[in-house]
Amino acid sequence: MVRGATPMAVVGVVIIIGMFVTGGHGNQTALMDKVFDLYHKEVRPICGTDAPIEVKIGIAIRQVIELDEPKQILTLNAWLRLNWYDCQLKWNATEFGGISSLSLPFSTVWTPDITLYDNAAEELVGLKDYRPVINSDGSASYNFPTIITSLCKVDVTYFPFDTQTCALKFGSWAYHGLQINSTNRDSTGDISSFKVNTEWDLVGVPVKRHVVYYKCCPEPYPDVTFYVNLRRKPLFYMLNLLFPCILITTVALLGFMLPPDSGEKVSLEITVLLSLAVFLLVVSETLPPTSEDFPLIGIYFCLAMMLVTFSTVLTVIVLNVHFKGQHGIGVPRWVRSLFLGSLARFLCVKKEMTVHPIKIAVNGDLDLFLESHTDDLNKTNQNGVKHIDSRGTEVQDLQQSSPLKKVMKEQLAVLKKINSRYAEKHKIETIGEEWKKVAIVMDRLFLVIFFLLSIICTLGILLMCVNNG
Repeated sequence: MVRGATPMAVVGVVIIIGMFVTGGHGNQTALMDKVFDLYHKEVRPICGTDAPIEVKIGIAIRQVIELDEPKQILTLNAWLRLNWYDCQLKWNATEFGGISSLSLPFSTVWTPDITLYDNAAEELVGLKDYRPVINSDGSASYNFPTIITSLCKVDVTYFPFDTQTCALKFGSWAYHGLQINSTNRDSTGDISSFKVNTEWDLVGVPVKRHVVYYKCCPEPYPDVTFYVNLRRKPLFYMLNLLFPCILITTVALLGFMLPPDSGEKVSLEITVLLSLAVFLLVVSETLPPTSEDFPLIGIYFCLAMMLVTFSTVLTVIVLNVHFKGQHGIGVPRWVRSLFLGSLARFLCVKKEMTVHPIKIAVNGDLDLFLESHTDDLNKTNQNGVKHIDSRGTEVQDLQQSSPLKKVMKEQLAVLKKINSRYAEKHKIETIGEEWKKVAIVMDRLFLVIFFLLSIICTLGILLMCVNNG
Protein backbone atom coordinates (compact mmCIF):
# COMPACT_ATOMS: atom_id res chain seq x y z
CA MET A 1 0.00 0.00 0.00
CA VAL A 2 1.23 3.46 -0.92
CA ARG A 3 2.20 5.49 2.13
CA GLY A 4 -0.34 8.23 2.86
CA ALA A 5 -3.01 6.80 0.54
CA THR A 6 -6.46 6.06 1.92
CA PRO A 7 -8.16 2.71 1.35
CA MET A 8 -10.81 4.41 -0.79
CA ALA A 9 -8.20 5.85 -3.18
CA VAL A 10 -6.58 2.45 -3.69
CA VAL A 11 -9.91 0.89 -4.47
CA GLY A 12 -10.59 3.61 -7.02
CA VAL A 13 -7.32 3.01 -8.86
CA VAL A 14 -8.00 -0.71 -9.05
CA ILE A 15 -11.47 -0.11 -10.41
CA ILE A 16 -10.15 2.25 -13.10
CA ILE A 17 -7.47 -0.25 -14.24
CA GLY A 18 -10.07 -3.00 -14.31
CA MET A 19 -12.31 -0.87 -16.46
CA PHE A 20 -9.50 -0.27 -18.97
CA VAL A 21 -8.62 -3.96 -19.12
CA THR A 22 -12.20 -5.03 -19.37
CA GLY A 23 -12.89 -2.38 -21.96
CA GLY A 24 -9.89 -3.43 -24.08
CA HIS A 25 -10.85 -7.06 -23.86
CA GLY A 26 -14.41 -6.19 -24.67
CA ASN A 27 -13.37 -4.17 -27.71
CA GLN A 28 -11.23 -7.03 -29.04
CA THR A 29 -14.06 -9.50 -28.48
CA ALA A 30 -16.54 -7.22 -30.17
CA LEU A 31 -14.13 -6.71 -33.06
CA MET A 32 -13.67 -10.45 -33.52
CA ASP A 33 -17.43 -10.97 -33.42
CA LYS A 34 -18.00 -8.27 -36.01
CA VAL A 35 -15.23 -9.24 -38.38
CA PHE A 36 -15.78 -12.99 -38.34
CA ASP A 37 -19.58 -12.89 -38.19
CA LEU A 38 -20.04 -13.61 -41.88
CA TYR A 39 -16.42 -14.41 -42.74
CA HIS A 40 -15.56 -17.64 -44.59
CA LYS A 41 -11.89 -18.56 -44.55
CA GLU A 42 -12.34 -21.41 -47.01
CA VAL A 43 -13.04 -19.24 -50.07
CA ARG A 44 -11.23 -16.43 -51.81
CA PRO A 45 -12.45 -13.00 -50.63
CA ILE A 46 -14.73 -11.38 -53.24
CA CYS A 47 -16.17 -7.90 -52.69
CA GLY A 48 -18.13 -6.24 -55.47
CA THR A 49 -16.54 -7.02 -58.81
CA ASP A 50 -14.58 -10.26 -59.08
CA ALA A 51 -11.18 -8.58 -59.36
CA PRO A 52 -7.99 -10.62 -58.85
CA ILE A 53 -6.31 -10.38 -55.48
CA GLU A 54 -2.81 -9.01 -55.79
CA VAL A 55 -0.36 -11.03 -53.72
CA LYS A 56 3.07 -9.53 -53.29
CA ILE A 57 5.86 -12.04 -52.69
CA GLY A 58 9.20 -11.28 -51.12
CA ILE A 59 12.06 -13.29 -49.68
CA ALA A 60 15.02 -12.74 -47.38
CA ILE A 61 17.89 -15.21 -47.67
CA ARG A 62 19.42 -16.01 -44.30
CA GLN A 63 21.80 -18.86 -45.01
CA VAL A 64 22.89 -21.28 -47.72
CA ILE A 65 22.70 -24.61 -45.94
CA GLU A 66 23.81 -26.88 -48.80
CA LEU A 67 24.01 -27.19 -52.55
CA ASP A 68 24.05 -30.87 -53.39
CA GLU A 69 25.57 -31.07 -56.88
CA PRO A 70 24.97 -34.80 -57.49
CA LYS A 71 21.28 -34.52 -56.57
CA GLN A 72 20.99 -30.92 -57.84
CA ILE A 73 19.12 -29.74 -54.73
CA LEU A 74 19.56 -26.38 -53.00
CA THR A 75 18.72 -26.00 -49.31
CA LEU A 76 18.23 -22.48 -47.91
CA ASN A 77 17.21 -20.88 -44.66
CA ALA A 78 14.94 -17.98 -45.66
CA TRP A 79 12.15 -15.69 -44.56
CA LEU A 80 9.14 -15.70 -46.87
CA ARG A 81 7.06 -12.49 -46.96
CA LEU A 82 3.51 -12.35 -48.35
CA ASN A 83 1.23 -9.31 -48.63
CA TRP A 84 -2.34 -9.20 -49.93
CA TYR A 85 -5.64 -7.35 -49.47
CA ASP A 86 -8.69 -8.97 -47.87
CA CYS A 87 -11.76 -6.80 -48.35
CA GLN A 88 -13.74 -8.83 -45.80
CA LEU A 89 -11.34 -8.05 -42.94
CA LYS A 90 -11.92 -4.30 -42.54
CA TRP A 91 -13.04 -2.26 -39.54
CA ASN A 92 -12.99 1.21 -38.08
CA ALA A 93 -10.27 1.25 -35.45
CA THR A 94 -11.87 4.14 -33.53
CA GLU A 95 -15.00 2.06 -32.91
CA PHE A 96 -13.03 -0.67 -31.17
CA GLY A 97 -10.76 1.23 -28.82
CA GLY A 98 -8.10 2.07 -31.42
CA ILE A 99 -7.33 -1.56 -32.33
CA SER A 100 -5.71 -1.20 -35.76
CA SER A 101 -4.29 -4.70 -36.29
CA LEU A 102 -4.86 -8.26 -35.25
CA SER A 103 -2.36 -11.13 -35.15
CA LEU A 104 -4.46 -14.19 -35.84
CA PRO A 105 -3.75 -17.91 -36.14
CA PHE A 106 -3.09 -19.21 -39.64
CA SER A 107 -6.13 -21.44 -39.58
CA THR A 108 -8.58 -18.62 -38.84
CA VAL A 109 -8.07 -16.48 -41.95
CA TRP A 110 -7.84 -17.02 -45.68
CA THR A 111 -4.28 -17.07 -47.00
CA PRO A 112 -3.14 -17.38 -50.62
CA ASP A 113 -1.81 -20.81 -51.57
CA ILE A 114 1.61 -19.56 -52.68
CA THR A 115 3.70 -22.59 -53.57
CA LEU A 116 7.32 -23.23 -54.48
CA TYR A 117 7.00 -24.87 -57.89
CA ASP A 118 10.25 -26.86 -57.79
CA ASN A 119 9.90 -27.89 -54.18
CA ALA A 120 12.00 -30.96 -53.34
CA ALA A 121 10.44 -31.39 -49.88
CA GLU A 122 6.90 -32.26 -48.83
CA GLU A 123 5.93 -28.62 -48.12
CA LEU A 124 7.38 -25.32 -47.00
CA VAL A 125 8.49 -25.73 -43.41
CA GLY A 126 6.61 -23.41 -41.05
CA LEU A 127 3.95 -22.39 -43.56
CA LYS A 128 1.06 -23.12 -41.14
CA ASP A 129 2.86 -22.53 -37.86
CA TYR A 130 2.87 -18.73 -37.61
CA ARG A 131 0.36 -15.88 -37.46
CA PRO A 132 -0.68 -13.51 -40.25
CA VAL A 133 -1.17 -9.86 -39.30
CA ILE A 134 -4.47 -8.26 -40.40
CA ASN A 135 -4.75 -4.46 -40.46
CA SER A 136 -7.95 -2.43 -40.12
CA ASP A 137 -7.80 -1.30 -43.78
CA GLY A 138 -7.93 -4.92 -44.99
CA SER A 139 -4.23 -5.29 -45.79
CA ALA A 140 -2.67 -8.53 -44.59
CA SER A 141 0.91 -9.65 -44.24
CA TYR A 142 2.36 -13.02 -43.45
CA ASN A 143 6.07 -13.28 -42.68
CA PHE A 144 7.45 -16.61 -41.55
CA PRO A 145 10.85 -18.38 -41.49
CA THR A 146 11.21 -21.52 -43.54
CA ILE A 147 13.65 -24.06 -44.95
CA ILE A 148 13.52 -24.04 -48.74
CA THR A 149 14.54 -27.24 -50.48
CA SER A 150 14.39 -26.63 -54.21
CA LEU A 151 15.56 -28.28 -57.39
CA CYS A 152 18.49 -26.45 -58.93
CA LYS A 153 20.18 -27.19 -62.23
CA VAL A 154 23.91 -27.22 -61.54
CA ASP A 155 26.55 -26.53 -64.19
CA VAL A 156 29.95 -27.77 -62.96
CA THR A 157 31.89 -27.10 -66.16
CA TYR A 158 34.16 -24.56 -64.46
CA PHE A 159 34.32 -26.26 -61.07
CA PRO A 160 35.74 -25.10 -58.62
CA PHE A 161 35.62 -21.58 -60.13
CA ASP A 162 31.94 -21.87 -60.98
CA THR A 163 28.94 -19.64 -60.34
CA GLN A 164 25.55 -21.28 -59.88
CA THR A 165 22.12 -19.70 -60.39
CA CYS A 166 19.18 -21.42 -58.71
CA ALA A 167 15.66 -20.27 -59.58
CA LEU A 168 13.04 -20.19 -56.81
CA LYS A 169 9.68 -19.99 -58.56
CA PHE A 170 6.68 -18.97 -56.40
CA GLY A 171 3.07 -18.72 -57.45
CA SER A 172 -0.46 -19.85 -56.74
CA TRP A 173 -1.22 -23.46 -57.55
CA ALA A 174 -5.01 -23.50 -57.33
CA TYR A 175 -5.85 -20.04 -58.72
CA HIS A 176 -5.01 -18.59 -62.12
CA GLY A 177 -3.95 -15.04 -62.83
CA LEU A 178 -7.52 -13.71 -63.10
CA GLN A 179 -8.10 -14.74 -59.48
CA ILE A 180 -4.72 -14.21 -57.82
CA ASN A 181 -2.16 -11.90 -59.39
CA SER A 182 1.29 -12.76 -58.04
CA THR A 183 3.76 -9.86 -58.09
CA ASN A 184 7.11 -9.16 -56.50
CA ARG A 185 7.42 -6.86 -53.48
CA ASP A 186 10.89 -5.56 -54.36
CA SER A 187 13.25 -5.58 -57.31
CA THR A 188 15.65 -7.93 -55.51
CA GLY A 189 15.59 -10.37 -52.64
CA ASP A 190 16.74 -9.22 -49.21
CA ILE A 191 20.30 -10.33 -48.37
CA SER A 192 21.01 -7.80 -45.61
CA SER A 193 20.77 -10.47 -42.90
CA PHE A 194 22.68 -13.17 -44.79
CA LYS A 195 25.07 -15.28 -42.75
CA VAL A 196 28.41 -16.01 -44.38
CA ASN A 197 28.79 -19.50 -45.80
CA THR A 198 32.15 -21.31 -45.81
CA GLU A 199 31.77 -22.63 -49.36
CA TRP A 200 29.52 -20.15 -51.17
CA ASP A 201 29.28 -16.40 -51.60
CA LEU A 202 25.80 -14.99 -52.19
CA VAL A 203 26.26 -12.58 -55.10
CA GLY A 204 22.66 -11.40 -55.32
CA VAL A 205 19.00 -12.39 -55.61
CA PRO A 206 17.40 -10.63 -58.60
CA VAL A 207 13.66 -11.05 -59.10
CA LYS A 208 11.61 -11.43 -62.27
CA ARG A 209 7.88 -11.86 -62.78
CA HIS A 210 6.62 -14.22 -65.49
CA VAL A 211 3.22 -14.85 -66.98
CA VAL A 212 2.88 -18.35 -68.42
CA TYR A 213 0.10 -19.78 -70.55
CA TYR A 214 -0.18 -23.56 -70.37
CA LYS A 215 -1.71 -25.77 -73.05
CA CYS A 216 -4.25 -27.10 -70.61
CA CYS A 217 -5.78 -23.77 -69.68
CA PRO A 218 -6.45 -20.48 -71.47
CA GLU A 219 -5.98 -18.37 -68.33
CA PRO A 220 -2.61 -16.80 -67.46
CA TYR A 221 -0.56 -18.15 -64.58
CA PRO A 222 1.79 -15.51 -63.16
CA ASP A 223 4.75 -16.39 -60.98
CA VAL A 224 7.56 -14.58 -59.19
CA THR A 225 11.03 -16.11 -59.65
CA PHE A 226 13.97 -15.33 -57.39
CA TYR A 227 17.36 -16.09 -58.94
CA VAL A 228 19.81 -17.02 -56.21
CA ASN A 229 23.30 -16.35 -57.59
CA LEU A 230 26.01 -18.28 -55.75
CA ARG A 231 29.76 -18.11 -56.35
CA ARG A 232 31.93 -20.94 -55.04
CA LYS A 233 34.99 -20.22 -52.91
CA PRO A 234 37.79 -22.12 -54.71
CA LEU A 235 40.63 -22.00 -52.16
CA PHE A 236 39.79 -25.33 -50.51
CA TYR A 237 39.68 -27.17 -53.83
CA MET A 238 42.85 -25.49 -55.10
CA LEU A 239 44.82 -26.66 -52.06
CA ASN A 240 43.33 -30.15 -51.91
CA LEU A 241 42.75 -30.98 -55.59
CA LEU A 242 44.74 -28.86 -58.01
CA PHE A 243 47.99 -28.38 -56.10
CA PRO A 244 48.59 -32.11 -55.32
CA CYS A 245 47.82 -33.05 -58.92
CA ILE A 246 50.23 -30.43 -60.29
CA LEU A 247 52.89 -31.55 -57.82
CA ILE A 248 52.55 -35.23 -58.74
CA THR A 249 52.70 -34.41 -62.45
CA THR A 250 55.82 -32.29 -61.89
CA VAL A 251 57.57 -35.20 -60.15
CA ALA A 252 57.29 -37.11 -63.43
CA LEU A 253 59.85 -34.65 -64.87
CA LEU A 254 62.50 -36.16 -62.61
CA GLY A 255 62.30 -39.39 -64.59
CA PHE A 256 63.89 -37.64 -67.58
CA MET A 257 66.70 -36.26 -65.41
CA LEU A 258 67.60 -39.62 -63.87
CA PRO A 259 70.56 -41.40 -65.60
CA PRO A 260 69.53 -44.55 -67.50
CA ASP A 261 72.33 -46.58 -65.88
CA SER A 262 70.76 -46.07 -62.45
CA GLY A 263 68.01 -48.55 -63.31
CA GLU A 264 65.32 -46.50 -61.54
CA LYS A 265 63.81 -44.50 -64.40
CA VAL A 266 60.89 -46.81 -65.10
CA SER A 267 60.35 -47.48 -61.39
CA LEU A 268 60.05 -43.76 -60.72
CA GLU A 269 57.57 -43.21 -63.54
CA ILE A 270 55.44 -46.19 -62.51
CA THR A 271 55.42 -44.93 -58.90
CA VAL A 272 54.28 -41.50 -60.04
CA LEU A 273 51.59 -43.07 -62.22
CA LEU A 274 50.26 -45.18 -59.35
CA SER A 275 50.31 -42.18 -57.00
CA LEU A 276 48.28 -40.14 -59.47
CA ALA A 277 45.82 -43.00 -59.96
CA VAL A 278 45.25 -43.34 -56.20
CA PHE A 279 44.85 -39.56 -55.90
CA LEU A 280 42.26 -39.51 -58.68
CA LEU A 281 40.26 -42.23 -56.93
CA VAL A 282 40.05 -39.98 -53.88
CA VAL A 283 39.24 -36.91 -55.97
CA SER A 284 36.44 -38.68 -57.85
CA GLU A 285 34.38 -38.66 -54.65
CA THR A 286 34.67 -34.86 -54.47
CA LEU A 287 33.92 -34.04 -58.09
CA PRO A 288 30.24 -33.79 -59.04
CA PRO A 289 29.32 -37.05 -60.81
CA THR A 290 27.75 -35.72 -63.97
CA SER A 291 28.03 -36.61 -67.63
CA GLU A 292 26.07 -33.70 -69.07
CA ASP A 293 28.55 -30.99 -68.01
CA PHE A 294 31.91 -32.62 -67.40
CA PRO A 295 34.11 -30.30 -65.29
CA LEU A 296 37.26 -28.93 -66.85
CA ILE A 297 39.23 -29.94 -63.78
CA GLY A 298 38.23 -33.53 -64.50
CA ILE A 299 39.59 -33.10 -68.02
CA TYR A 300 42.81 -31.77 -66.48
CA PHE A 301 43.10 -34.85 -64.28
CA CYS A 302 42.65 -37.06 -67.33
CA LEU A 303 45.33 -35.09 -69.18
CA ALA A 304 47.66 -35.39 -66.19
CA MET A 305 47.17 -39.17 -66.21
CA MET A 306 47.86 -39.25 -69.95
CA LEU A 307 51.00 -37.12 -69.55
CA VAL A 308 52.42 -39.36 -66.83
CA THR A 309 51.61 -42.44 -68.93
CA PHE A 310 53.24 -40.74 -71.92
CA SER A 311 56.35 -40.01 -69.85
CA THR A 312 56.55 -43.70 -68.88
CA VAL A 313 56.42 -44.75 -72.54
CA LEU A 314 59.09 -42.19 -73.45
CA THR A 315 61.31 -43.45 -70.63
CA VAL A 316 61.07 -47.00 -71.99
CA ILE A 317 62.02 -45.69 -75.45
CA VAL A 318 65.04 -43.87 -74.02
CA LEU A 319 66.19 -47.00 -72.18
CA ASN A 320 65.81 -49.05 -75.36
CA VAL A 321 67.96 -46.57 -77.29
CA HIS A 322 70.50 -46.35 -74.45
CA PHE A 323 71.21 -50.11 -74.50
CA LYS A 324 70.82 -50.60 -78.25
CA GLY A 325 74.59 -50.44 -78.79
CA GLN A 326 75.10 -53.72 -76.93
CA HIS A 327 73.77 -55.56 -79.97
CA GLY A 328 76.38 -54.04 -82.27
CA ILE A 329 73.80 -52.24 -84.40
CA GLY A 330 75.28 -49.06 -85.79
CA VAL A 331 73.61 -45.66 -85.55
CA PRO A 332 71.89 -44.79 -88.84
CA ARG A 333 73.22 -41.77 -90.65
CA TRP A 334 69.96 -39.78 -90.35
CA VAL A 335 69.78 -40.49 -86.60
CA ARG A 336 73.39 -39.34 -86.14
CA SER A 337 72.74 -36.24 -88.21
CA LEU A 338 69.48 -35.35 -86.44
CA PHE A 339 70.19 -36.18 -82.80
CA LEU A 340 73.96 -35.76 -82.62
CA GLY A 341 73.91 -32.72 -84.86
CA SER A 342 71.20 -30.06 -84.78
CA LEU A 343 69.22 -31.33 -81.77
CA ALA A 344 72.36 -31.81 -79.66
CA ARG A 345 73.39 -28.21 -80.29
CA PHE A 346 69.85 -26.93 -79.70
CA LEU A 347 69.48 -28.84 -76.42
CA CYS A 348 73.02 -27.93 -75.23
CA VAL A 349 74.29 -31.53 -75.16
CA LYS A 350 78.08 -31.90 -75.40
CA LYS A 351 79.22 -33.40 -78.68
CA GLU A 352 82.55 -34.94 -77.57
CA MET A 353 82.71 -38.72 -77.59
CA THR A 354 84.73 -40.91 -75.23
CA VAL A 355 87.70 -42.50 -77.08
CA HIS A 356 89.16 -45.84 -75.95
CA PRO A 357 92.87 -46.21 -76.94
CA ILE A 358 93.97 -49.39 -78.78
CA LYS A 359 96.40 -51.40 -76.70
CA ILE A 360 97.52 -53.87 -79.43
CA ALA A 361 99.10 -53.09 -82.80
CA VAL A 362 96.88 -53.25 -85.83
CA ASN A 363 96.87 -56.30 -88.11
CA GLY A 364 98.93 -54.63 -90.84
CA ASP A 365 101.90 -54.00 -88.45
CA LEU A 366 101.80 -57.59 -87.23
CA ASP A 367 101.88 -58.93 -90.79
CA LEU A 368 104.88 -56.71 -91.62
CA PHE A 369 106.66 -57.94 -88.50
CA LEU A 370 106.04 -61.58 -89.48
CA GLU A 371 107.26 -61.17 -93.08
CA SER A 372 110.44 -59.37 -91.97
CA HIS A 373 111.53 -62.10 -89.56
CA THR A 374 110.54 -64.88 -91.97
CA ASP A 375 112.88 -63.45 -94.64
CA ASP A 376 115.76 -63.34 -92.13
CA LEU A 377 115.24 -66.95 -91.17
CA ASN A 378 115.21 -68.08 -94.80
CA LYS A 379 118.57 -66.45 -95.52
CA THR A 380 120.88 -69.40 -94.74
CA ASN A 381 123.54 -71.24 -96.70
CA GLN A 382 123.27 -74.82 -97.70
CA ASN A 383 126.08 -75.96 -95.30
CA GLY A 384 124.14 -74.68 -92.32
CA VAL A 385 126.85 -72.13 -91.49
CA LYS A 386 125.71 -69.08 -89.60
CA HIS A 387 126.39 -65.67 -91.16
CA ILE A 388 125.31 -62.15 -90.60
CA ASP A 389 123.12 -60.45 -93.16
CA SER A 390 123.34 -56.83 -94.23
CA ARG A 391 121.22 -55.71 -91.27
CA GLY A 392 123.44 -57.50 -88.71
CA THR A 393 120.93 -60.23 -87.94
CA GLU A 394 122.37 -63.60 -86.92
CA VAL A 395 120.79 -66.36 -89.02
CA GLN A 396 120.55 -70.00 -87.96
CA ASP A 397 120.43 -72.91 -90.36
CA LEU A 398 117.12 -74.06 -91.79
CA GLN A 399 116.72 -77.10 -89.52
CA GLN A 400 117.21 -75.03 -86.36
CA SER A 401 114.95 -72.17 -87.55
CA SER A 402 111.83 -74.22 -88.49
CA PRO A 403 110.54 -74.83 -84.87
CA LEU A 404 111.07 -71.16 -83.99
CA LYS A 405 109.17 -70.06 -87.06
CA LYS A 406 106.27 -72.31 -86.13
CA VAL A 407 106.17 -70.94 -82.61
CA MET A 408 106.27 -67.36 -83.85
CA LYS A 409 103.41 -68.05 -86.27
CA GLU A 410 101.32 -69.52 -83.48
CA GLN A 411 102.07 -66.54 -81.23
CA LEU A 412 101.33 -64.19 -84.06
CA ALA A 413 97.96 -65.89 -84.69
CA VAL A 414 97.09 -65.52 -81.01
CA LEU A 415 98.07 -61.86 -81.12
CA LYS A 416 95.93 -61.34 -84.22
CA LYS A 417 92.97 -62.93 -82.47
CA ILE A 418 93.47 -60.78 -79.38
CA ASN A 419 93.85 -57.71 -81.52
CA SER A 420 90.66 -58.47 -83.46
CA ARG A 421 88.75 -58.93 -80.23
CA TYR A 422 90.03 -55.60 -78.93
CA ALA A 423 89.11 -53.98 -82.23
CA GLU A 424 85.63 -55.51 -82.11
CA LYS A 425 85.23 -54.45 -78.50
CA HIS A 426 86.36 -50.96 -79.37
CA LYS A 427 83.86 -50.86 -82.23
CA ILE A 428 81.01 -52.00 -79.99
CA GLU A 429 82.00 -49.46 -77.32
CA THR A 430 82.08 -46.71 -79.92
CA ILE A 431 78.65 -47.70 -81.21
CA GLY A 432 77.38 -47.95 -77.64
CA GLU A 433 78.69 -44.48 -76.84
CA GLU A 434 76.91 -43.09 -79.89
CA TRP A 435 73.62 -44.72 -78.89
CA LYS A 436 74.04 -43.46 -75.32
CA LYS A 437 74.62 -39.96 -76.66
CA VAL A 438 71.49 -40.32 -78.79
CA ALA A 439 69.58 -41.46 -75.68
CA ILE A 440 70.80 -38.41 -73.76
CA VAL A 441 69.59 -36.10 -76.51
CA MET A 442 66.23 -37.90 -76.63
CA ASP A 443 65.92 -37.67 -72.84
CA ARG A 444 66.57 -33.94 -72.97
CA LEU A 445 64.11 -33.53 -75.86
CA PHE A 446 61.36 -35.47 -74.07
CA LEU A 447 61.98 -33.42 -70.93
CA VAL A 448 61.36 -30.20 -72.83
CA ILE A 449 58.27 -31.61 -74.58
CA PHE A 450 56.80 -32.95 -71.32
CA PHE A 451 57.47 -29.66 -69.52
CA LEU A 452 55.82 -27.60 -72.25
CA LEU A 453 52.79 -29.91 -72.42
CA SER A 454 52.38 -29.76 -68.63
CA ILE A 455 52.56 -25.95 -68.62
CA ILE A 456 50.13 -25.63 -71.55
CA CYS A 457 47.58 -28.04 -70.04
CA THR A 458 47.75 -26.53 -66.55
CA LEU A 459 47.59 -22.89 -67.59
CA GLY A 460 45.02 -23.57 -70.31
CA ILE A 461 42.58 -25.33 -67.96
CA LEU A 462 43.09 -22.80 -65.14
CA LEU A 463 42.62 -19.79 -67.40
CA MET A 464 39.47 -21.29 -68.93
CA CYS A 465 38.03 -21.95 -65.47
CA VAL A 466 38.94 -18.55 -64.02
CA ASN A 467 37.83 -16.48 -67.01
CA ASN A 468 34.53 -18.26 -67.58
CA GLY A 469 33.69 -19.30 -64.03
